[in-house]
Amino acid sequence: MTSTRASETWQARITRDLAAQLRSDAELLGLNGRTEIVKAALELLSRRAAEERMARSMDDFYRDRLPPLPIGVRPAPAAPVTRLPEIDATP
Repeated sequence: MTSTRASETWQARITRDLAAQLRSDAELLGLNGRTEIVKAALELLSRRAAEERMARSMDDFYRDRLPPLPIGVRPAPAAPVTRLPEIDATP
């Protein structure tokens, strides 16, 4: 990794198969070149990590309680309880 005051350069060695898949994905998404591909991937990684941090903080805050539903969202009706048929275990 190299660094300047404003940016850093990261590198990774990937398989030919992954590189081919990424080129195909980039074309589909309208990304041009490796730099745009890597930037998009790193942004997705960062967004996913932020989502995970938020989920963990919710778990820590609510612990064993269910978090409240957003305003305007009604709870789903309770699912009916069904009994499984009893199995005769005699040979």
